[in-house]
Amino acid sequence: MKGYQHLVWLLLCLLALSCQKDDMPQGYSASPPPAALEPVQLTQLAAGIHEQTAALPSGGTLRYTVSVPDSYDPKTPVPVVVALHYGGEVTPFYGRGMIDELVEPALHDLEAVVISPDSLGGDWTSSLNEQAVVWLTRSVMKGYAINPKQVLLTGFSMGGKGTWFIGSRNQDLFTVAIPIAGEPAGGLDWKIPIYAIHSSADEVVPIGPARSHVDNLKARGVTAEFKTVAGPTHYQTTEYAAPLKDAVPWLLQVWK
Repeated sequence: MKGYQHLVWLLLCLLALSCQKDDMPQGYSASPPPAALEPVQLTQLAAGIHEQTAALPSGGTLRYTVSVPDSYDPKTPVPVVVALHYGGEVTPFYGRGMIDELVEPALHDLEAVVISPDSLGGDWTSSLNEQAVVWLTRSVMKGYAINPKQVLLTGFSMGGKGTWFIGSRNQDLFTVAIPIAGEPAGGLDWKIPIYAIHSSADEVVPIGPARSHVDNLKARGVTAEFKTVAGPTHYQTTEYAAPLKDAVPWLLQVWK
């Protein structure tokens, strides 16, 4: 009898662990974020889009593109938008595509400083990339007049997955996240507002997991919204600029 009870207890434990695992999005990692690198004070650049490189304290070089709005005044703090690029061959200043194709058309009226790094290899869920994104964000905030309450992390496709992942693990830095066409990653321990954008016609990253993940977050009391886009396929990147622009009123509301 005792052996039978022990077997039942074991099966219940395994079932609980299985349910807990199923509740986590694909790509979940329980490992802690990598050690933070000491940020540097980046030189303030004139208005416009600039392709830059920076030496990481841990070694190596990080390429990034920065867009400074025409209205930028060093005496007036502005938002910062950190944009993570999609997959593909990462040629020099590959992240600029995120600014030209999505962020500038959609978020121009925010008058934000926009920063888009190039991946250091692999996707955005690697420790190396996470560390670089956090370091670059803190360095931009040290070099420019940035409102620390208005720090947006966004990304498309691979960058959308990176937004889920890095955003969930660095909620002391980022104040809001907008993943676009991205596979959920990073777990359910969310506190900051999140607005996910996904197409029902996405043939590469199915819409279901992202929608379910947002529903799970809302059930936990998180300020979370899900925007279903009808029409564009996964590779029609510029078609997501209008839905991203539609998120601006929501963004300004949560930033109040």
